[in-house]
Amino acid sequence: MFISDKLIYLALHKTGCTHVLKLLTSTPELNGKIIGKHNTIYDVTKQDLGDLNSKIKAGNIRNPWDWYVSLWAFGSMGKGGLYDQIVKKSFYRKLNYPVSFFTPVEEWKHAYSNAEDPQLFKKWLKLLLVSRRKDLIGYGQGRAGSIMGLLTYRYLGLYSYNFKKQRKVISSYQEVFEFDKQNNFLDFYIRNENLESDFSLLMNKLGIETGFAQQISNIPKTNSSVRKNYKEYYDQELMELVNEKERLIIEKHNYKF
Repeated sequence: MFISDKLIYLALHKTGCTHVLKLLTSTPELNGKIIGKHNTIYDVTKQDLGDLNSKIKAGNIRNPWDWYVSLWAFGSMGKGGLYDQIVKKSFYRKLNYPVSFFTPVEEWKHAYSNAEDPQLFKKWLKLLLVSRRKDLIGYGQGRAGSIMGLLTYRYLGLYSYNFKKQRKVISSYQEVFEFDKQNNFLDFYIRNENLESDFSLLMNKLGIETGFAQQISNIPKTNSSVRKNYKEYYDQELMELVNEKERLIIEKHNYKF
């Protein structure tokens, strides 16, 4: 999260957020600071948050089909919080769950073993969204996780009021749309596909000259995953699975495969 007098930026995983945080901290006119990374508005003090209503609330979004490939490929490099959670499971082990509760670590590792293999991606995505959600903290234990995909789950958790409470009672995708309509507080989205140009628009909205924003957009990107074009990993079944699970983001932000 980045907070300044005029802006609150919330960092959604694998959407270009690390690069945007670099751009924001390289913009002296903002005079802001980073607090954590993927924090929600409920994870910081009221003093740090300031007057939420008086600030522009911004965040990133990304094509869901591309997002899943990026998330998987990043894990195939042994990186990322999701990889740590479902391969290492250190948090859950402290809660004394029986070993049989989890998918064997070797099964997950195999699904992460080659970022060039569409069949391994298919195995991973089905584990993640269908058969082994329980391996994931939060998303795997709530009713909401059986309805929506991980991207929508994180999107609502970061960009909405009171999702942590309401995720326990959401029981249909219609309720997902309704919850987002009533509780989403974001004013501006930076699309991963148009990151620099959208960042420039945000700077203009904040009264910062576009030329300066374009200049700092030359900062090299980080946390990129190594893989092929996302379309090479999908068959019809997987394409429809993501379409079903990420309906909110696909319809709201007009994404197409």
